[in-house]
Amino acid sequence: MVLEYSSFSTCGHFYAHCGSDSKLKIWETGTGNLKQEYTPNLHLTSPYTCLTWISSLNVATHPKKKRKSDGEGGLPLLVLGTQAGAVVVYSVAEGGIVSSLNDGHKSAVQCLAWESGADLFTCSTDNFVHWDVKNKTVRRKWRNGEACSAMAVSPDGEMLITASRSIKWWSVEKRTVIRTFTGHATPVIRLAFLTSLSGDNYVISAAQKDRLVNAWSLNENADNNAVSSFLLSDLVQNVSVNVSKDGVTNLVVVTQSGTLHLFSHQLNGKCGKPLKPTLTVMVAFDTGQSKTRVPPLTILGAHLYSQLRALIVYGQSPFLAFESIKLEHTSNELCLVRKDPKKSTSSVQQEVANKVRAPEVSKDVQYLTGTVVNGSLAPKRGRGKESEVPMEERLENLALNQPSSSSTQPKTEGMAHLLIQGLQSKDKSLLQNVLFRRDEAAITQTVQRLPVQVIGLLVKELSVLLQGKTFTNQVAAVWLKALLATHSGQLLADPSATAAFSPLLGLVETRVNCLAPLGRLRGRLDLMLHQVSGSERQSGLVDTQALVVHQDGDSTEEGSDTSGSEAEDDESGARLRKSLTCEVCYRKNACTPS
Repeated sequence: MVLEYSSFSTCGHFYAHCGSDSKLKIWETGTGNLKQEYTPNLHLTSPYTCLTWISSLNVATHPKKKRKSDGEGGLPLLVLGTQAGAVVVYSVAEGGIVSSLNDGHKSAVQCLAWESGADLFTCSTDNFVHWDVKNKTVRRKWRNGEACSAMAVSPDGEMLITASRSIKWWSVEKRTVIRTFTGHATPVIRLAFLTSLSGDNYVISAAQKDRLVNAWSLNENADNNAVSSFLLSDLVQNVSVNVSKDGVTNLVVVTQSGTLHLFSHQLNGKCGKPLKPTLTVMVAFDTGQSKTRVPPLTILGAHLYSQLRALIVYGQSPFLAFESIKLEHTSNELCLVRKDPKKSTSSVQQEVANKVRAPEVSKDVQYLTGTVVNGSLAPKRGRGKESEVPMEERLENLALNQPSSSSTQPKTEGMAHLLIQGLQSKDKSLLQNVLFRRDEAAITQTVQRLPVQVIGLLVKELSVLLQGKTFTNQVAAVWLKALLATHSGQLLADPSATAAFSPLLGLVETRVNCLAPLGRLRGRLDLMLHQVSGSERQSGLVDTQALVVHQDGDSTEEGSDTSGSEAEDDESGARLRKSLTCEVCYRKNACTPS
């Protein structure tokens, strides 16, 4: 199962989100615009599993001009772990992957941790890896005994905190566990390292299904119990913490219900009872009607960037809104009434559309007809009155200027809308009008314009067409080819696509089984046709008519019999004389002495 991951950059200028489709989206918090959307080549076979922001001072990238918005840390970079065990570095400035760290893990990367003075730590089910990101080398590596769900590192890089259900405090130099903390019944999903003004180190932990956030002391003389607990109304979504100038720890927790809780407490000893939030912040949607119930807007994350100022993000991806709020109020609850980011985006588009002005038409406009000859108009009727064009001629001109509907085909946008309507309404005539087209370019553009929700309906319709006759088979094959080439990623990521494609797979297997007998039958038919054509060619070469015809001269009917008998007697006598002569010559030669 692929989860969703999101995080603010260290400078707070960018917000990254990686969803279940493994598409990385980055917003600019100052303007609220979606700055970049990156889809990796192997986002289905090797999806992203975790992410964290780092500074570009630790990474050797292509030299570029430094921007003012990047801050002192240079261009913001994002490190992502993959299911295949690789670690990649994404640059916002270049809009792509600029570096890759390999040979560290053989299984999926479970969590990441980075600090400017400690560099990058990664964890998998096999081992922990301490990276030198700039040189793309491994500094340290040691085995991990169990799965890791969260990780944090001290700013100096000497202490590493890992967690599953228990929390382990590691010595990076010795690669040994200093202490183990237990107190959560479910896996820990958030860890935050904290150093007080007095120099004491703490770690904040939040579990997956716990409504308590605990603070643990990283002091060897302290016990293994939590020094403080913070009570929540719902499960934890996001955690951000800092220490004010007067030594007070400010903890901001965003719950899964979309509510922000602020805790202000000074960690100087063990607290017996769980602490309640000092301020609760909610965001509601402004409907414009005072008597209606105000629907809430979900707060997705928060980032404490000063003492009591936080940057929050609310809405629903990809329509997000960012706002900096001050967390100092006299009351315990604060409700912010804001516009829905999705509807505000549509209203901006509507305002842009409203800026289009209609053409101004003067009252002195004259309609010109086909009676213009040599650049002059027809003479006016009457005195002081302009000639007017009848309505019939106006309609004829409109009909002549408009192209005929039979010669034009609907555009790809219209085909996409018609196909969506036909799939949702199951209108056979409408589906046949769209699907029974052989233009592959139009089919590809139409499939590209289809939303994800109707892909399953289209697959079912194509499976029915593939079971039909030859024409429907050919048409459905072209549509199926375009669908697989365009939406292959979505189909592979959708678990319900297997059931939709099972009839097609069975049909393909059945036709493949018939392929060998059909090939043999085709070979026999080709052989028979070749023999028939060869015999026809040979019979055409033999001429049935005689080359020479000899015919004796005609004689009278009375002497025909007599002449015939005399000719036969002469022929037989000649043969007898020839044979006797040959025999005498033979005997004469035989008796002659040598």
